[in-house]
Amino acid sequence: MTGMSDSDYRHLLNELESLLEDTAEMLQRFEDSGMDERMPEDYQTLLAIQAKALQEQQSYLQALRQAPASSEQRH
Repeated sequence: MTGMSDSDYRHLLNELESLLEDTAEMLQRFEDSGMDERMPEDYQTLLAIQAKALQEQQSYLQALRQAPASSEQRH
């Protein structure tokens, strides 16, 4: 993840946050309608997407915190 500017990290974090919100809404709809029981493989896929997005979010947050202050000037 080297060579990225602060704005690159922030853009990715915003996209991941949007994905996490959309996934949480979809999971809630699955649960509310009983689809989590009728379509367990699809429900598990949504949970895996959520877990991966959370993992990526943490990784990018850590990278942003460690990025040199001058990284914004490279963009």
